[in-house]
Amino acid sequence: MSRLARLVTLIGAASFGAPAMQAQSPGSAQFDVVSIKPNTSAPGAGGGMRTLPDGTFMMTNQPIRSIILAASPVPVREAAGLPDWVNTERYDITAKAPAGSSRQQQAEMMRNMIVERMKLIGHVEEQERNTFALVVARSDGRLGPQLTRSTLDCAPRAPSGGPPPMPPPGQDPQSRCGMAMSRSTIVSGGVAMDTFARSISGLAGGMVNNRTGLEGWYAVNLRFAPPGLTVDPSSTDDAPQLVTALQEQLGLKLQPEKTRVPIFVVDHIERPTPN
Repeated sequence: MSRLARLVTLIGAASFGAPAMQAQSPGSAQFDVVSIKPNTSAPGAGGGMRTLPDGTFMMTNQPIRSIILAASPVPVREAAGLPDWVNTERYDITAKAPAGSSRQQQAEMMRNMIVERMKLIGHVEEQERNTFALVVARSDGRLGPQLTRSTLDCAPRAPSGGPPPMPPPGQDPQSRCGMAMSRSTIVSGGVAMDTFARSISGLAGGMVNNRTGLEGWYAVNLRFAPPGLTVDPSSTDDAPQLVTALQEQLGLKLQPEKTRVPIFVVDHIERPTPN
């Protein structure tokens, strides 16, 4: 077995307080061209990540931590066991995918690139974390004025099971499936509560689990104060903080709870060799 195959197999082994899951077979999808270089820009220089229409991934002036979660064999929100350089040293990465590659293939390419270039070995295990339950606030089950049953057909399309067709550019978010999010608004013409709960996890400060019991698709129009800003009670234009907005506008609330969640634990990683 090649070194890459061995590393991928080790990554595929996960512990959930039960027997380890089956090791995944190593993938063969590879980027056509990969360039990794340390970024030596002055502090405060801009950067970011994006994927071009042709599938080329570009990361500029970002820490390796930004892409570590892509190496996990299952979706996770947190990585543990990372050395300091993963957070502090910044890199530029350009990875060109073969023409016609699917998103699934590109995700496999990213995982293989991280494993191969950084000699990464890791595993997934469940750990207890402080999380939140999203529940209906009123005992009679009545929802807020900005959360209503969607009138749109947002069911996955057979036979592929993929999402409904993308709406035309510029279409009002309230008239389409999916969500439009900004720092202070979440708008949707049709979204499942599982998806909505996950989408506010970052704003809530921990994973949010859907416990509303609401099935199907819902129209949402939520306005709240951007995180980190203090609401001025003397201003009539200020939106409320997220917790208040959820209850007043949607009729939902967040309840603290503890949940065992999957964590990607890095057992070994090396700085990528520049090229």
